[in-house]
Amino acid sequence: MNRFALTVWGARGSIPAPAAANTRFGSDTSCIELNCGERTIFLDAGTGLVAAGRKLYEEKRVNGFDILLTHCHFDHIMGLPFLIPLYKDHVAARIYAGHFLDRTTCRAMVEGFMCPPYFPVKPKQFAAKIDYLDFRPPDVIDLGDGIVAGTFRLNHPNGAVGYRIDYDGRSVCYITDTEHEAGRIDEDLVRFIAGADVMVYDCTYTDEEFPRYLGFGHSTWQHGVRLCRAADVPQLLIYHHDVSRTDEWLAELQESVSAEFAGARIASTGLTIEL
Repeated sequence: MNRFALTVWGARGSIPAPAAANTRFGSDTSCIELNCGERTIFLDAGTGLVAAGRKLYEEKRVNGFDILLTHCHFDHIMGLPFLIPLYKDHVAARIYAGHFLDRTTCRAMVEGFMCPPYFPVKPKQFAAKIDYLDFRPPDVIDLGDGIVAGTFRLNHPNGAVGYRIDYDGRSVCYITDTEHEAGRIDEDLVRFIAGADVMVYDCTYTDEEFPRYLGFGHSTWQHGVRLCRAADVPQLLIYHHDVSRTDEWLAELQESVSAEFAGARIASTGLTIEL
């Protein structure tokens, strides 16, 4: 069986968290690396992508990769300009975006935030061969080599996309930056994630906090548990931690979560799950 592994490079939401209080679970924003056989796929391009790209470059094992973006709020794209392999001419990369609610394209989005006065380096200074690819949920993306990405429209300001990556009989669902409806299970989402091996889920809040943040576009760990139970997903990765969540707070949460759902764990930088 081919290797299928998930590695967390950043699990924070909104902005990076103060590092001093977050050495155990990490301070970088959203980025997950998937290794599918010899292929590398990144889910989101937050600040965690910087260290992930440096590791790829130092290990001299990168000739190409894919980046699937959930959306282009800063915490999910701010690592892109600092991705070392994009400045190497032997690299081929594909960047996908499909969350837009208007006619914006993936290329236009990248060019729009990588430009003066916001940033001094423009995408034209990348040396890699880059394909900017657009889609619209519920498109299914064939990534090649037996890797298929399903897409799902999420409930988030300005739009967001969830992904289901299927490879060699196993699957990972990446469902972050979405707000659920209190007291309701989205049956369409349940069908989308059904039977997956692991779901990475937006757990920014708790159920107790949730009413204070309606409209912010985020969910709770308890709702992640409800979805996993409804969809027969055995592993839940609690993700998109609020900036206020310290190591101490998250460690205490792990105890509560484990008592509620044995397959749940807190996402932390460096965590690897072999599927």
